[in-house]
Amino acid sequence: MGDINIYAIIATNEHTNDQVNAGNAILLRAKDETEQQALMREVALAVRGDVIKLSNGLFMILTADR
Repeated sequence: MGDINIYAIIATNEHTNDQVNAGNAILLRAKDETEQQALMREVALAVRGDVIKLSNGLFMILTADR
């Protein structure tokens, strides 16, 4: 089984830089929650990733090395 990686973090403009530290992941900022959800679906489908919504409203897209 491969390693699990955080591929992307999807935030809105309401999230401050203190709340978001993407590390090696891609950071996408949406203008609002509607755009955030659309970006989440598009990226997750493109990379066959699993989505996790955090309690602070951020979305993380996880991928596994295959």
